[in-house]
Amino acid sequence: MNSFAKSLNDPQAWQGITDRVMGGKSDLVIAHRDGVFTMSGIVTTENNGGFVRLSNRVDIDSNDFQGVKFQAKGNNESYEVHITLKGFKIPPWSYLSKAFEVTDEWREYRIAFKDLKTNGFNATSMKPKNIRDLSIAGYGRDFEVDLAIKDISLFSD
Repeated sequence: MNSFAKSLNDPQAWQGITDRVMGGKSDLVIAHRDGVFTMSGIVTTENNGGFVRLSNRVDIDSNDFQGVKFQAKGNNESYEVHITLKGFKIPPWSYLSKAFEVTDEWREYRIAFKDLKTNGFNATSMKPKNIRDLSIAGYGRDFEVDLAIKDISLFSD
């Protein structure tokens, strides 16, 4: 079996998004230095909020990819990989997700697309070519965000 990857390390392709787009009060600062993305801030569920994301509007031209891999370290918290698909979604913020726990030591994570949990309804099926956005998220509870991420890529093997 051929193994290949698609790097997602271009800092220009990533942006920070918070629940402030819908009236929440979470804060996020994104930085990139020496190949490492850092996320710092707070997630607060105040005012119906509860998320921060480092998000990439990906362009995937192959359904052969099986997941996303990256290295991460942080503050002993749980974070999530979020995938949104192209097409009709109910509610409009429907996504697929998988949680991962970080420690203060670098570790490689491999999140297989087949292991993602659906949140909401997507009319489009989960195929890599149907992915609109891939995000690393702090989500769903009040906590301090302190996460470093590097070597982000899609994998197939």
